Amino acid sequence: MIKEINIPRAIHLYSEGIEGLGFTQIKSFIKDNFGNIEVRLIKIKEETVVTEGLLFWFLGTQRNFKKLRYANVKDSCQIILTNKLFATFGDDRRPHIRTAIFGYPCIISTSGIVEGPAKPKEFYLYKHKYTQLGIWDIEEVQTKRKFKARFIDYADKRMNEVLKGYIAQSLFFYFTGEPFCQKRGCRLFNAHWQEDLIYSQIKSGEFCGWHKRALEEIRKKYLT
Repeated sequence: MIKEINIPRAIHLYSEGIEGLGFTQIKSFIKDNFGNIEVRLIKIKEETVVTEGLLFWFLGTQRNFKKLRYANVKDSCQIILTNKLFATFGDDRRPHIRTAIFGYPCIISTSGIVEGPAKPKEFYLYKHKYTQLGIWDIEEVQTKRKFKARFIDYADKRMNEVLKGYIAQSLFFYFTGEPFCQKRGCRLFNAHWQEDLIYSQIKSGEFCGWHKRALEEIRKKYLT
């Protein structure tokens, strides 16, 4: 099914500024789906992810990352979980807020999960209306409460479940070079809307049939 695959000896999760990370749940998710790989959590005290303004600074981040413990361990998948918000330029040459950057290391932003995928269109209609009236500061909390089931917010109890999906995407990037799936009900779906994100990561919370079979093949051949 998969012609070429890279199997890490270990997965290192670096936590930068993340409060209340459900590491035990995340570790169980990795073990259950990806097999017997060592998973280690490293809490980062010093700044690692670097931005210039809002723009992600690759070279500065690389330089800081290489100083971290385990960063240079051979055959390991390195993933930074950060609360820092960052953007990169898109094909339209405009900056876009990112939920994740896939590379070495992979970087997942909880703030990006909140701010990156678009909220429901109705939310923006309310925001525009109240902004025009000069009362958005008063109505923001009530408006967010009205739509709270339709997007992920800061300190959201669903954040850990969403993180599992982005970690899965990071692992597939390491395994195959391709982190995404076209199917909306798959954990690897590249969601651009909050409602799609919630559907793929929470309402479905599963891998599609193709990726389930791929994971079964990986576990049997390499990780038993």
